[in-house]
Amino acid sequence: MTRILKIATTITATTLLLGCGSDSDSIIDELNANRAKWESANIENYQFEQQVSCFCVDETTLPRLVLVENKQVSSQTIIDGNVALPLDDANTESIDSLFERIALEESRADSLSVEYDAELGYPTKIDVDINQQTADDEYTIYVSNVVRADDVACTATIEKGLLLSVTDQATQLPVACGVTATAIEDGFSETIVNNDALCEDSDSIAMLDERAGFYTLSVQKQGYQDFQMENLGIGRDLCHVLTRELNVELIPE
Repeated sequence: MTRILKIATTITATTLLLGCGSDSDSIIDELNANRAKWESANIENYQFEQQVSCFCVDETTLPRLVLVENKQVSSQTIIDGNVALPLDDANTESIDSLFERIALEESRADSLSVEYDAELGYPTKIDVDINQQTADDEYTIYVSNVVRADDVACTATIEKGLLLSVTDQATQLPVACGVTATAIEDGFSETIVNNDALCEDSDSIAMLDERAGFYTLSVQKQGYQDFQMENLGIGRDLCHVLTRELNVELIPE
């Protein structure tokens, strides 16, 4: 059975004071102490890696890079392939929201255990079993490689958002020469006509310099059916766009 993990995280501050019994008191005490440690560091802009283990669709469980700006998640990108995900299509949370999740689960879950970073106090592992009598409702969230924006020295390089390769679907041979590729997002549009005299069919078409976002990509070439892809996600980290490599197979007419 597969399902998408959807859990509300909006709670009141008084939740941190709830709980009964020694185990609950211990969880609340640890939560409050580590949350205070995190808040005292006053980190508003940062990135981290997150992975969820659960009975969920694959996209939910793939490790991702999360960018947080002004304490709000602004970008999330699957690390394998640099595939950016819309913020409303997955359940990535900021570290502040993860503290809220812990408080929520403490008040309702049958089983909860949390591990915290010794220096900054953020949760590194949240292990939850919502109902021990129900199968497949367990989940674990892992957080690692938290990097503060203040600790990063960004380079002045210009990174490509997309490296596009084009092949013939029938022969699987590269056919990038003569291709026209267009990426559109809202009022922005970029078109590359790949007809340079020195063009090599195996060369990638570089587009979207330092432009993260979600694009409609169209690829055209004489003798082939037009190709179109919606919601092509290009992500970013604290410094640059995360280059995504994409191969498009064109179907001969």
